[in-house]
Amino acid sequence: MGIIWQVLKYRIDSLAALARQLQFTPHDTRAAQVSAAEDLLHSIEPFTAYPLEFVVFRITGYRPREHRESLLTGLALQHDLGLLIEQVSDTLGMHSDALAEPVLQIQDVTERFNVTSKTIQRWRRKGLPARRFIFPDGKRRVGFLVSSVERFFASHLDQVARGMNFAQMQDAERGQILDHARRLAMGCRCSGAEIARRVAKRLNRTPATIVHALRKHDQEHPESPILSLAAPEITQDERARIVRRFRRGLPLRELARRMCRSRTDVYRVIMEERLAKLNRRKIKFIHDPLYHDANAGAAIDVIVSQEELDPAHDVEGSRVPRDLPPYFQALYRTPLLSPARERALFLKFNFHKFQFAAARRKLDPQFARSRSMDEVESHLRKAIETKNAIISANLRLVVSVARKHLRPALSLMELVSEGNITLMRAVEGFDIHRGHRFSTYATLALMKGFARNVGQMMSARCAGLKDGVLEAIPDHRVTGERDRFSDREQVRQLLGRLDERERTVLLAHYGLGDRGLPVTFDELGQRMGLSKQRVRQIEKLALAKLRDGNVASAPRDSA
Repeated sequence: MGIIWQVLKYRIDSLAALARQLQFTPHDTRAAQVSAAEDLLHSIEPFTAYPLEFVVFRITGYRPREHRESLLTGLALQHDLGLLIEQVSDTLGMHSDALAEPVLQIQDVTERFNVTSKTIQRWRRKGLPARRFIFPDGKRRVGFLVSSVERFFASHLDQVARGMNFAQMQDAERGQILDHARRLAMGCRCSGAEIARRVAKRLNRTPATIVHALRKHDQEHPESPILSLAAPEITQDERARIVRRFRRGLPLRELARRMCRSRTDVYRVIMEERLAKLNRRKIKFIHDPLYHDANAGAAIDVIVSQEELDPAHDVEGSRVPRDLPPYFQALYRTPLLSPARERALFLKFNFHKFQFAAARRKLDPQFARSRSMDEVESHLRKAIETKNAIISANLRLVVSVARKHLRPALSLMELVSEGNITLMRAVEGFDIHRGHRFSTYATLALMKGFARNVGQMMSARCAGLKDGVLEAIPDHRVTGERDRFSDREQVRQLLGRLDERERTVLLAHYGLGDRGLPVTFDELGQRMGLSKQRVRQIEKLALAKLRDGNVASAPRDSA
C-alpha cells in the first residue's frame, strides 16, 4: 500500500490533501465517502468548472465555513477523483467477496465487454471509478463494481461503442480486412503496425482488432500469410536515427529513402516522438470560468489589446540606478504592467495552458496527425510567449531585490540568475483571482528564495576556494622564520607557473593581493578589458595548473 501512495500523482493539491484527511475518518464513514466520491465522478463533465466547496460537500457532507473562490476543471477533477477513490479504498481493506454485488477485475471487464486492457485504462481516465480490493488469492488489485461499470457505459455510449471494436466480426468484413492488408503488405511494404493502423482507420476498427484478425488468419492459413509479407518492425535504434535526422532538417521523402522504409512508417515514428514529447510536458493552470465560453479566445485577445501601459511608466523608467552595469540598466526600459494589463496577460497565459491540456487530451496516439500536433504545440508556444512578456516586465524587480542581498563573495549577476529562476516559478503559481499584484507575490518569493540560497552559494564559493588556491598554497600559520621563508618560496614557485594575466586574476579574485579584498569577475573584466566569461576561464585554467603542475600558457585573446 505504501508504494501506491508514493506513485499517485495528483494535479490538484487540495484533492491530495483531502485524500490524506479521509484516511483518518472512521471505517464506515470512509466507505460511505468513497461511494459518494464515485457518485460525484460519474456526474463530472470534463469541460465544466466546479467550486472546491462543492466537491468537498459532495464527498464529506461538510460545508467549509470559509468560502474560497477556487474553481476546479472537470478534466483535472476526473483524474484526481479517480486517484482519491483508489487511494482511500485501499485503506479500507475490503474483500471482494464480502460485497453484495460482484466485483470485476480488469480481465473480467475485457472479456465481458470484448475490449482491450488499454481501453479500460483509457476509460478510467475518462471517469470509470476503480477501487482496490483484497481478492480471494489474498492479493490487492484494482476492481470495478458492476453497478459503476454499467453506469459509466450508460453515460458514455459513444466512447464505449468506439472501444468495443472487438465485437463479433462478420465474414464479409473479415474478408475486407484481409484483402486490404494484403495489398498494403505487397504494395507499400509497410510494417505490420502501419498496416493495422491504416486498415483500422478505413474500416473504423482499432489497430489491435486488425492485428488480432491478421494473426488468426496467418495461424489458420500458413500457406498464404499476410504479416510475413510486411516489412519488419522499426527497431529502437532505427527510431532514434529517424528522429535525430529529422531534427537536423532532412525531408521526409529523403529520410524514408535513406532508411529504406516507407514514408508512412517514418511519418508515424516522427508523430509518436512529437506526441511523447508533448505528453512529458507537465502543465498546471489557474482556472477561470471564461475559458469555457465559445468565444473565449477572441474575448481574451480583446481584453489584452485594450489594456494600456502603466501611466507611471515614464517616471519609473527614468529612475535607473547609475551604479548598475549597462545590461541591468537596459532592463528598466521594458514598460511596467498596469494592474489591468497584468491581469489580462495572466488570464491569457493560463487560457493557453488550458487549451493545451484540452487539445492534448483529445489526441489519439494511433491516428495523431501533424496538423493536430501543430495545433497543440501552438497553444504551448502562445503560453510561453505570454509568460516571457510577464517575465520581461518584472526583471527589474529581480535586480532590485538581488541588490539588497548582495554579499562581498557574490556577484550581482549570480544573484540575478538565481532570482530569475524564482521569478519563472512565481509566474506559474500566481493566481489573479486572489486580488494581489504580482509584484507583491514575486517579491515575497524572491526574498524567501534568496534567504534560502545565498548562504548555500557563499558556502559553495568558500569550498571552491579551499579546493583551489588553498590546496596549492601552504598554510602560513606555521611559526619560525625558516618555515615562513619556505612557505613564501613555495607560493612564489607556484605562482611562477602562471603567466601575468593568470596571476592577476587569481590574486585579485581571492583577495590575495595588496588590497586584501576579493574582486568579482565583472570588476576584473572591466579592469582588464575582457568579458566576465573570459575571466572565469582564465581563473579555472590557473587553478588547474596549480593542481596538476601543468605549465602550458593560457591561449591569448585574438582581440
